Amino acid sequence: MRRAMGWDPIREIEELQERIQRMMGPSVVGRSEGRTFAPLVDVWEDEQGLHFAVYLPGVDPAKVDVTAEDETLTLRAERPFEEREGVTWHRVEGPYGTFIRSFAVPSTFDLGKVEARFKHGVLYLHVPRAEETKPKKVTIQVEP
Repeated sequence: MRRAMGWDPIREIEELQERIQRMMGPSVVGRSEGRTFAPLVDVWEDEQGLHFAVYLPGVDPAKVDVTAEDETLTLRAERPFEEREGVTWHRVEGPYGTFIRSFAVPSTFDLGKVEARFKHGVLYLHVPRAEETKPKKVTIQVEP
């Protein structure tokens, strides 16, 4: 027994997306190359300082640049789209292009001592507290 073809909302959405992409021209069809993205970031603070986890899936660590200047922490990364001969792309949904994100960092943190490590597509940044803002033990002198 054959079922009558009914309305398929998922297929309708896919067709609408494809029509919009065709109308926008070849620069948008399935690819985001040339676009700028703000990567997803988790930021937290503890006794040691300020911590960032920047999500950069598919990005080569050699294509990541972090700068610290004037109370601003900025990161740039590139994920170029690689054309392949003899390949017909049916869907390209991953982000390709430039990733840029900047953060204002208060002077209570030492941007001169930023530590960075990259693991499994996540860039981890640690900005330690500035020495002058850390609590200091005050010695009490006892007079006779």
